[in-house]
This record gives sequence, C-alpha cells and structure tokens, in this order.
Amino acid sequence: MPGAALYIHIPFCEKRCLYCDFYTVAGVAERIPDYVLALQREIALRAEENFWQRQQFETIFFGGGTPSLLSPAQLAEILEACFASFNFSSTPEITLETNPGTIDNTQLARYRTIGVNRLSIGVQSFDENELQLLDRIHSPEQARAAVVGARYAGFKNVSIDLIFALPNQTQKRWRENLQQAVELSPNHISAYNLTIETGTPLDFAIRKGKISPLTEEEEREMYEFTMNFLAQHGYCQYEISNFAQPGYEARHNIKYWDGSAYLGLGASAHSFDGRRRFWNVANLRKYLELTSGGALAEESGEDLTAQQKRFEFAFLGLRQTRGLDLQEFQRRFRMPFERAFNGIVQELEHDGLLERENDFLRLSKEGIFLCDEICARLEG
Repeated sequence: MPGAALYIHIPFCEKRCLYCDFYTVAGVAERIPDYVLALQREIALRAEENFWQRQQFETIFFGGGTPSLLSPAQLAEILEACFASFNFSSTPEITLETNPGTIDNTQLARYRTIGVNRLSIGVQSFDENELQLLDRIHSPEQARAAVVGARYAGFKNVSIDLIFALPNQTQKRWRENLQQAVELSPNHISAYNLTIETGTPLDFAIRKGKISPLTEEEEREMYEFTMNFLAQHGYCQYEISNFAQPGYEARHNIKYWDGSAYLGLGASAHSFDGRRRFWNVANLRKYLELTSGGALAEESGEDLTAQQKRFEFAFLGLRQTRGLDLQEFQRRFRMPFERAFNGIVQELEHDGLLERENDFLRLSKEGIFLCDEICARLEG
C-alpha cells in the first residue's frame, strides 16, 4: 500500500496577491500562536481515528498562504506534534512554502535545523513590474537571495514557482525569467500559466477592462517555449506544470496524482481517504472556535461514486507525462479503461490527442495543450 501525504495549511499572508483564490487572511499575524495550538489539537483528534493511525506518512507539506510567516520554533511545535501522533517513513519529504519577502538566512538555517528538507520558493517572476502587477511583496533581488540563501543554509532540494502568460508579458520577458531561474539551478521548477479564478481581484480587474489577458495562442507559445527551454537545461517535465532535475520530482505532489490518501490540517484543508473526500471550514475564526472546543473543524464531505473515482484516476494520470497506467486502472476498477469511458478514448486516439506505449496512455504533444478539454470529454 502506498504511503500517505500530510498537508498543513497556513492561511496567513502579509498581503493578498492579485490572482490568488486559496483561503488566506492578511493583517492578522497576531492570531498565529492561536492557530499553532489549534493545529496541535486537530492533529491529536485525527490521530485518534483508526484510518490515519494505520497510515504511514511519507511527506509533509506546509502550504498557504505564507507558511514562512511562522517562526522556526512554531513550525517545530507542529512537526513535533505530527511525529508524536502519526507513523512516518524513515525519510519523509518535508516541504515548506516560502515567500522571498519573509525570510532571511538565519531563518533558512533554522528551518533546516528543525527538519524541513525541501523549500518551495514562491518567486513567480524575476521582473519588478510583473511582481508589482501580481501584488507580490518581494523584489527580484530578494527572490535570487532566497535561492542562494537556501543553498547556503544546506538545502539540497529547492523548488521555485513561476507564473507565465501575465497581462502584457512578452515572450522575451518570459525567456528572461526562465533564464534567471535556470542560472540559479534549483532542483525543481513549477511553471504555471496565469489562471483567472472567479472572484479574485484579477478577475474583477479584467471584467472592468483594467487588465487585458493574453490570447490563447500567446499562452500556448509561451508554454511550448517553456517545455523546450527547460528540457534543454536539464529539467525533465513529469507533469503538466512541473519540471525537475533527475530524482527531484515532488514526492508530495505525486501522492495527489497517484491516488494516495492524504490528510489536510488547518482552515480550508482538504483530505482524501481513498473513498471519501472531506474538507475543513474556510474561516479562521470558526476553525479556532471549533478546535478550541475539542471538535474537528470539518465542514463537509462526499463519498465518491465509482465513476468519480475512475475519472479522477484518469484525469490525474493524464496530467503526468508518463501517462495513465492502464494495468493499474484495470486492477483497481476491474474493467478496461476503454470500457469505462464508452469509446471516447478511441476517438481521442484517432484525433491524435492520446497515445499508448508500454501499457501507459498519455497525452500526445498536441494533447498536452488541450488537457482540460480532453478531460472534459472523458468526464462527459
């Protein structure tokens, strides 16, 4: 049985970014100590459940928000509670998301000391104007210093996030971003195209005509350039938006994509036990109230239908460049993949969007650009 993943949501931010649709709260850093205590209570409650007690966790991921707003001592408290309450493999991957504007070399060294062994640095851009557009609190210089400082602190596994297809972004400027990224030689690069999420400040700005998004063709050109450029510089694409030097693929993310169980802790965090998906309240005050009263902050959940499970296995498998394991699909769902999707697979293969190799079904070069449309056809 594959090991499980543990996700811990830290919702605090100094400032909310233009494009972000994750649950975050800004300007309430004074509640961080209460939140750390609440997380320890939730850990203790979940550890009483037989399912999570039986799991062996192989990864921990502090996401947000801005987890690096927590002090190393506060993160150490949370980690100590996790290790005291759950079973872990001998070498778990422990990732901390960081904002370059919230860390210094002393903090980085202390994060390393308490057991964090992978940093995910939210660079997003090395261009000053683009950072201002995105409402990021750091400068290009701080972004570069964060990566250099992480190496100095002893981190051997460093990832950076970048966003492309920003309004008014040119191919030349995006190339300069990628060039600066590879010159820093991170082990992993996540390159996301800008997504306009409903209800975000970015969405409102576009609706009011204050910002104009790039065309689909411009987005596609940037994405194709990204894949080629990073491949030329030693980064293997293993998922739609993720590229890694050999051996540095994000173990935590792969847990999501291969159908492993994952436990989410904190306000708005989602969990999956292989049968049921459930999630916590996306409200800091309510989360603190519930946990302080000795209750879980679970808001709701759903039992997945057989068809939902098949679709999610397909969707997450196709996002990976290795493709979808057809034998594993048949073993898990007791039917051939083609029968589960009523001939749509053959249509997609005929259209040149899917291809097979060694019992794996994957997106073709053309299919990669149309992943969302392909998955919509599979979902029916």
